[in-house]
Amino acid sequence: MKKIALITENSREYGRELLKGIAMFAQEQRDWTLHLLPPSYLKNRTALKGFDGVIARIVDGGMRRKLKMSGLPFVDAFCQNPTPDPIGVDCDHGAIAATAAAFFLARGFRNFAYCGFLGTTFSDLRCDAFTRCLKSAGFACEVFTHPEPPSDSIFFAEKAAVPEDPVPLMNWLCSLRPRTAVFCANDLRAYQLLRLAAERGIRIPQDLVILGVDNDTLLCSFASPPLSSIDPNAKGVGYAAARLLHAAMEDPAARKKRPVFHVKPGELIERASTESHPVEPAWLSDALVYIDRNMSRAVAVEDVIALSGLSHTSVERTFRKVFGESAGKYILRTKMNEARRLLAKGGLSGKQIAARTGFASPQYFCRTYHAFFGHSPFSGPP
Repeated sequence: MKKIALITENSREYGRELLKGIAMFAQEQRDWTLHLLPPSYLKNRTALKGFDGVIARIVDGGMRRKLKMSGLPFVDAFCQNPTPDPIGVDCDHGAIAATAAAFFLARGFRNFAYCGFLGTTFSDLRCDAFTRCLKSAGFACEVFTHPEPPSDSIFFAEKAAVPEDPVPLMNWLCSLRPRTAVFCANDLRAYQLLRLAAERGIRIPQDLVILGVDNDTLLCSFASPPLSSIDPNAKGVGYAAARLLHAAMEDPAARKKRPVFHVKPGELIERASTESHPVEPAWLSDALVYIDRNMSRAVAVEDVIALSGLSHTSVERTFRKVFGESAGKYILRTKMNEARRLLAKGGLSGKQIAARTGFASPQYFCRTYHAFFGHSPFSGPP
């Protein structure tokens, strides 16, 4: 049996999902035994005696040196060092940031901000990618830059309490323009912002919308309002880390230094913290949120009219003024764009996509899709 040491936090969703991915691979091998160890375990020079390999979230140079001294093959599943030594696997920070930017831009936001932990690799990578995406679309981004030395709480304890930098963080939050879309480095940072916003009477999502990363379901549900978040696919990172370690244990040549292996993120899970559209009047923003929330229903113009309390003429006039199209066309376009997103993601049947976008049958969905895009959903570009 191969004895594998796992050195990673497990108090938050990311760490637990990472471990699930490792466990999935271990179950396929049948000759792995997994041992979860705290970082303090490495203080003893002979701590890893008897182990065959290590998967660790390496948070500093000291931890890396101790692992190298052990002589064991190991995989860095955190990659704070841009050039891991020798093997590293991480989530795709660029793809995560691009997901956030695309989501905000599709909603029509024009003011953007990023809040993370300056000097922390994963946060800086997400910040750089997010600002690049916005710049390519013609927009600037307000970045929280107060220097804060990273602490162990970011990596292991991750206590969702008062941030270490509450005063500058509060000042920065209050300086943001109304209707700003804020992307946070992780759910912890987003949770801290939500608490500070509540203290100052900043309404979420009416004044600002806030999006995190990790999809920490406990933290997201504790937040008020519930926090939207991007799933970084930590389970995929864990599985990839285990696969790379397996190769390194089987073949010494596989232990050579190589670029970081990046794993694509999962979905953006929307909750109340981003349920807003930066449009006026207020009833129109509420109507757009209603359409988004009821994507799987056969939402009709009559529903929007009833929600607004206005006449059919007033509703249609406002939609044409703001979007250049009728309310019915807007609803259809929203459904078709969601269908195209689901098709690009893959793994869903026509029946499933039809149900998720409010069509009575897959046949009706396919006919509507063809009429809208000019090709069948399964025979043309998504």
